[in-house]
Amino acid sequence: MIGKILGGGQLGKLASFVSPAFFDVMPAKSLWNRSRKLLAGTRDREAFRHAVAARATELQRAIPAIELLPEGKPASKPSTGSASPETRGAQVAELFFHQLFHGDTVLLDLRGTSFTPTGDKLLWHPASWLANWTPEFISALRDIYRGFYAHDDQQFRAGLAALSLTHSEDLFRKHFGGGQERVTFRTVDFIDTFHQVFQRCKQAHVALHPDFLPLGIYLAALYDHLEDLAVAVDVKAAFERATGTSTESTEAVHA
Repeated sequence: MIGKILGGGQLGKLASFVSPAFFDVMPAKSLWNRSRKLLAGTRDREAFRHAVAARATELQRAIPAIELLPEGKPASKPSTGSASPETRGAQVAELFFHQLFHGDTVLLDLRGTSFTPTGDKLLWHPASWLANWTPEFISALRDIYRGFYAHDDQQFRAGLAALSLTHSEDLFRKHFGGGQERVTFRTVDFIDTFHQVFQRCKQAHVALHPDFLPLGIYLAALYDHLEDLAVAVDVKAAFERATGTSTESTEAVHA
């Protein structure tokens, strides 16, 4: 269904990563409206150019190793002197968090095919898939991530509660890697974990926020890329670099 709504091509193929249980907890009207907005965004060339320009400026300062190419600029040929898969994985994970915590518009296309390594740069040429989060959703999502990586249980649980996901605290901790220092990304684990989340939502009669649709696409694209690299990623370090925070000295909070 998502693939059809989103055009069936490029990122529409990521619909195969979505658990069927998703449709049981996403109201049809909300799903339709959010999908239409996503589809409209792919056709708004001016909005895409603006988003690329704004994000490119941010990345020059924050992650200079990733160069976001303007629309229509051809990518260079791959270089034999490119960064290792480990370095690339760390850069892409940092980019994932950077977009969640900085700027108004997220470029959803993090697939491996949308990046070209060349010399000391990772060239990014994403498809025109954009998302703008609603304030209440992104605020809660940031609380979830900040709370988890800072070991602040109160903030972590507050974020979950804001999205009516308290019942799935253990699953989100598992999704983030639990206590692992480095995380290996496997699509099958991603699908299984969120299938369980959706099942619990159904049992608790909880409707998902419509922004879970673009978030699901964004996560699926990330997993698509990092699984192909087949390396373990220090996700906590990527989060800290992206947000400019250090959680090493933060004491755990047990609410």
